[in-house]
Amino acid sequence: MKVRKVRPADVSALQRLMLSNPGYARRVQGGAVGAYAAREVLAALPPGVERDQKWGLGVWEGDLLVAFADVIVGWPDPSSAHIGLLMTDGAREGQGLGRTLHKAIVQELLELRTVETLRLSIVDTNAAVAEPFWIKMDYSATGEAIPYESGAVSSTARIWVRPTR
Repeated sequence: MKVRKVRPADVSALQRLMLSNPGYARRVQGGAVGAYAAREVLAALPPGVERDQKWGLGVWEGDLLVAFADVIVGWPDPSSAHIGLLMTDGAREGQGLGRTLHKAIVQELLELRTVETLRLSIVDTNAAVAEPFWIKMDYSATGEAIPYESGAVSSTARIWVRPTR
């Protein structure tokens, strides 16, 4: 296994990964993985975020992307990084791929020396699946909750954080 950045040219590998884990799309969007889901993930930016603040990191087995994370550095404040998505191949869940990828994210951010806090949001409709993993990665809920709307899902997203060190 090798961890490396995911580039726009890797869109097909990311789409395959997303299709391998259809439960995530059902839980957070209320339907199937869209035909352009990978392109949308790679392109999506919060308001005021520059393209160079966003990067994707993947765990690869040869040409096969088996885990992916979307990270926005310096958002929502300069000392934070937001993990927008961390997904593993549906057939490989529970094999440590998420942990491996998270460790690589932390290492990359430590090298920047500007990020003190890692941040993410967990949508209530995905909480039963997501929370146990993020708790193992030492994240804790802040109590901050924001309305969440995507596709057929109307829910709440809750903010979780942990220090980079």
